[in-house]
Amino acid sequence: MKRLSILVVLCGGLALTSCKKEKKIETIEPLEEVIEFQEPKADALASDVVLGVSNFIKNELLTDADLKAMTETDRQFKLYSIDLNNDGKKETFVSLSGSYFCGSGGCTMLLLDSNYKLITKFTVMQSPVFVEPTVENDWKVLTVKSGGEWKSLVYANGTYPSNPSVVAKATYDAPSGHAEVVFDEKQLEVYEF
Repeated sequence: MKRLSILVVLCGGLALTSCKKEKKIETIEPLEEVIEFQEPKADALASDVVLGVSNFIKNELLTDADLKAMTETDRQFKLYSIDLNNDGKKETFVSLSGSYFCGSGGCTMLLLDSNYKLITKFTVMQSPVFVEPTVENDWKVLTVKSGGEWKSLVYANGTYPSNPSVVAKATYDAPSGHAEVVFDEKQLEVYEF
């Protein structure tokens, strides 16, 4: 009898368990991990370059009298950084604008080293500037147009020729197809000092 009652209890328990409603399995949505994109450090580097160039223009290139005489347009510049001597540090071309820096022959352009020290102050420069892969005196050759002629600017004695209009015509009729173009028709950011 004991066996029969144990068997009845077991069968009853089994019947009750099988009669229970099946529990609905809930679908769990996977968590979406939100990854915040951080801007590359290049923006920070670019702003450092802008600040360095701006400080050079205001504190080293110009006097207080120059700054007072300038219009808002005269206080604008564009920049382009490139390693010209393969030392792993970029030099920076600075294109100045406005009537204070520009005339019929072109505009003033600066070339600064990575510490914002002046390498060359170009006068009557017209953009674009072509940075050739050709190296002379350990620096890349620059090709510019001046007075309707192509000029080859070669680095010597710590600088490039500052006035392309007095440089002899280049031996070639156009920049090489391998030159990097500086201040071409691409839109570059305009900064103020």
